[in-house]
Amino acid sequence: MDVNPVPVRRGPRTSQAMLVPGGPAERIAILSPREREAVRLVAEGLSNAEITQRLVISPATAKAHVNRALRKCGCRDRAQLVILAYEGGLVKVGGRTG
Repeated sequence: MDVNPVPVRRGPRTSQAMLVPGGPAERIAILSPREREAVRLVAEGLSNAEITQRLVISPATAKAHVNRALRKCGCRDRAQLVILAYEGGLVKVGGRTG
């Protein structure tokens, strides 16, 4: 297992960082199926509102899936989540893998 710890914040009031071990594929693998689907849609460039429509879920649920994926994968923003999705093989340039 590749160990690339990534520091992340646990929340806005917590200064202690959490390390997420593993390479991109391992970090993607810890997500639930619905979180992986949300990450794939983020990587396709969809907003939370568009994810809501595509997955037929509430806006709060879409936001929760994306935020949990950010936290679990150790990404600080959506841009890092997109990079992780491509590096982890969740999506490929020119098409998706699913």
